[in-house]
Amino acid sequence: METFESEDGHVVVRLDRGDLALESIEQACAEHEVDTGAVVSGIGTFSNLNIHYVNRTDLPENQADRNVTLELDGSWEVTNVGGAIADGEPHLHVTAFNGERTVGGHLEHGCAVNVLGEFTIRKFEGLSLTREPGENNVSQLTRR
Repeated sequence: METFESEDGHVVVRLDRGDLALESIEQACAEHEVDTGAVVSGIGTFSNLNIHYVNRTDLPENQADRNVTLELDGSWEVTNVGGAIADGEPHLHVTAFNGERTVGGHLEHGCAVNVLGEFTIRKFEGLSLTREPGENNVSQLTRR
């Protein structure tokens, strides 16, 4: 992993083969002191894809009952990664294609870069956000 920071608060993260995507983005947020911001661009290829998505409309109290977790092997072309960062913690979604199937969902730990990964993080100055449980125990952004 290598990171580059611009004078106006953008952090570009380059990931190489074998780097873990979400873990590296979390590390870049810590190293560049990104408390509140967004991942505004993300592309690359993964050698495996770990995601979850909500597959229900009734939203049971237990979050594990709401989600489907997918752990998919093989080469995945990542067409977009984006989401908000609050308290230094990214909440990211991903869209990826393996030549036969397109999937999307919440990016989870353990996604290894296959060829490359390029992500752009934007720091927000003058705004501090956190996540707190809201209605139906859904984590939501609030001012800190």
